[in-house]
Amino acid sequence: IPFWGFLILLISISGYTSRQYLSQRRYTAQLKEESRIRLEEKNKEIIDSINYAKRIQDAMMTSESYRKSIIPKSFTFFKPKDVVSGDFYWVFKDKEENVFFTVADCTGHGVPGAFMSMIGTSLLNEIIVEKGIKDTNKVLDEMRKQIIKSLNQDTEDDQKDGMDISICKLNMKKKTLEFSGAHNPLVVVSGNEISTFKGDSQAVGLETVNTKPFTKHLMKLKKDDMIYIYSDGYQDQFGGENGKKYMTANFKKLLLKISKEDEKKQNKLLEIELANWMQKEEQIDDICIMGVRV
Repeated sequence: IPFWGFLILLISISGYTSRQYLSQRRYTAQLKEESRIRLEEKNKEIIDSINYAKRIQDAMMTSESYRKSIIPKSFTFFKPKDVVSGDFYWVFKDKEENVFFTVADCTGHGVPGAFMSMIGTSLLNEIIVEKGIKDTNKVLDEMRKQIIKSLNQDTEDDQKDGMDISICKLNMKKKTLEFSGAHNPLVVVSGNEISTFKGDSQAVGLETVNTKPFTKHLMKLKKDDMIYIYSDGYQDQFGGENGKKYMTANFKKLLLKISKEDEKKQNKLLEIELANWMQKEEQIDDICIMGVRV
């Protein structure tokens, strides 16, 4: 083949190869764009579903206006880690002027925790409002039974879904408080003294060992005493100079420090302290704190 003929052949092959390469690049780019669009659509569907789940969760949880109408001097510091929360709070007032209020920390956070929180809210309505079970320990006993039944947790191999919870029954006129807890405690600040009442060392769910009826604590309170129930998210948050947990001891000192402030300011001070502590750390868990002034 003459040189010019070889050159033409080489140019033709190069042109064909270039066209194939460009065609392949366009095809690859098209596939990437289609994948990106599909991924964005899926993400939007997921986000829309989560936001819808949040609306359902918000509707099932006690509203701030209802809580304020029942317990005017109260606050809830509620800070989910994600859009939806595994922590929840619930309030109800019966005909005998008893005010029930709870804070619960369900297994997991995000969507799995949110589903469990909705089960918890439904069970509280069923047990206290509909069935009229009023003893706090019996409420937790019944909740445990219903969770095990509804989630088919009847063997040791099953997933241990459930919740840690504090439940209080407060009579403002008599100034009496009844408390039961599943892991979660109760803190009462009276003057300059802080008292802690521990919950039982068992969750509301399936326990494989040492299952026992829940305990009921009874106490007499004084005017202006401050009651706190909470999940473990605040104490477990990492932060500070050394990136360590906030810890329960510091949390109780904080509650004692802010207890004489009005409820709105207490909520704000909790927010400020948490932000100062976290700095650049990410929130690791849902946070829920309820404070009630007697």
